[in-house]
Amino acid sequence: MSKKGIVIFGTFAAILLAGFYSPAFAQTKVETVNWGPLVAKIVMGISLSLGLAGSANGLSVSFSALLGGGEENFYKNIAVALMPSSQGIYSMVVFFTNMDKFNTDPYTVAGKAAIFGLTMFFSAWWQGIVCAAGIRSILEGKNTLANALVSGAMPETYAVFALVMTFIMK
Repeated sequence: MSKKGIVIFGTFAAILLAGFYSPAFAQTKVETVNWGPLVAKIVMGISLSLGLAGSANGLSVSFSALLGGGEENFYKNIAVALMPSSQGIYSMVVFFTNMDKFNTDPYTVAGKAAIFGLTMFFSAWWQGIVCAAGIRSILEGKNTLANALVSGAMPETYAVFALVMTFIMK
């Protein structure tokens, strides 16, 4: 590096260093930033996104099976295909019920949201796969609508457990 480059770099570094320590030179108090509410809002947004993405994925899988059954079987099996949509609704409920806690208890909100979002994503995704299998078995004549609804409700129970736990956790 040339002498001119060293001088320019040194001058830039000195100005940058002085900028960081200017409150110390002025003998003023530096305000600290509370990162908790921001972290809670980011994690809660990701959690809501995961719940909605899981529902969208589960619905696309189950509706693919429903549409494969033809027009005559569409309305008979639509209840099974719609089951993965509930995780998106649960995610919105948790989001709106925790919005007032961002400033009072941000790290608890972030922890609940992280666990909840992952649970909603995977339960909706796999519920869509189970519902698609139930629809296919109905169309093949191997199963009944009641059996498909019961088997589709099994991944739903873990989504409900996660929803209940977010209200119990303090």
